[in-house]
Amino acid sequence: MIALWRTIYTIETSGMQGCRMYLTYIDESGKAERSDPEPEYVLAALTINESAWKDVDSRVRGLKQKYFPNAGYDKIEIHATDIFNHKGAFKNMSLEKRLDIFADVMTIVSEIDCSISAILIRKDRIKSKTLEIDIYALELLFERLCYYHNVANGENRMEGRDEQYGILMIDSVNPKYDNKIRVKVRYLFENGTRYEKNQYLIEDPIFVDSSYRHLSQLVDCVAYCIRRYFRKAEADERERETFEAFYKMIEPKFLKNGSRSEGYGLKIFPK
Repeated sequence: MIALWRTIYTIETSGMQGCRMYLTYIDESGKAERSDPEPEYVLAALTINESAWKDVDSRVRGLKQKYFPNAGYDKIEIHATDIFNHKGAFKNMSLEKRLDIFADVMTIVSEIDCSISAILIRKDRIKSKTLEIDIYALELLFERLCYYHNVANGENRMEGRDEQYGILMIDSVNPKYDNKIRVKVRYLFENGTRYEKNQYLIEDPIFVDSSYRHLSQLVDCVAYCIRRYFRKAEADERERETFEAFYKMIEPKFLKNGSRSEGYGLKIFPK
């Protein structure tokens, strides 16, 4: 495990050229519990090649320095619920400035070389009383990540490049919950799903503190944007228009099969 952490640290800080791989950051928005009143739950993934990591990280640092010039970038966490609920570093900011920050985050996602995969679960439409929503969402997301790696490595082979493997970085909740997710991911690594087998995702998933991971902060905002865009109970017309505009910025980054992202980059369940 220590060796793995050293490998990841080296990848994330050096951008070394001899160890290309894909890094996937995963986070959720909303609650998986059925008792939660909001019916939408989103699990999203943002995948980049490690060669792009340094540039993406630098762009997020620059965003933080733009809006928080007197605070160290490592002291500010860009967390979507904080932005839209006047919390943390955003407590005393105007709505206009907070929207500007979120727009800049969506701009970064729209401009970097990345792939988005996301699962939207409509809890109020699920008939099964025993389905574990978070675990099922993870399985659906895993299928899409396997598909992404299969396609990407097919292109690598065709263009004479080496195949590249991938590591999952999941936002940590607490040790008990993290272990529940780890057990499921290990099972998926070994057995795949009904539709996809795993060939390229390796090692244990790494559970990270999003306050120290800029890519985790990006995927947090992506998951939040998707959930707000599809929120059925969004009564305020201005908010609907706002999140429609944000969603359109990142929509081209969804994983596709040909020109189709529905069912691939974005899976809605039940339909």
